[in-house]
Amino acid sequence: MSEGAQSQPGPLTRAMVERIDATLLPTLERHHLRLLAHCLASFQEIASPSTQGAFPSQEAQEKWCQGHPLLRDDPQFGVLLLRQFEAAGRQLETLAQTLGITPLELTLEQLINAAVEAAKKKHLKQ
Repeated sequence: MSEGAQSQPGPLTRAMVERIDATLLPTLERHHLRLLAHCLASFQEIASPSTQGAFPSQEAQEKWCQGHPLLRDDPQFGVLLLRQFEAAGRQLETLAQTLGITPLELTLEQLINAAVEAAKKKHLKQ
């Protein structure tokens, strides 16, 4: 993550959130995109310095949650976050496979492009 991201309470920078909001996707779809981006950035932070390959193991994710300053005092939230990681991880792995890359190689732009394309397809079906 960039230096600016380190001062943020989560892994997404203000610029990343603004980029997601600029998509003008419906509110629920932007929220889902922010969740996926948050999970991806967290996986990338956990795996750092590795920038390619599979997402970190469940054990590595648990260890990261236990040591994270914002999660240490709220183990119940850590459990919920790990569940979110699992669900988001499956979606992100599917996208990475579709793009022919490893999950850790995914970028915010790829997530945005996929969300915009999915929204277009959904709109055409209606």
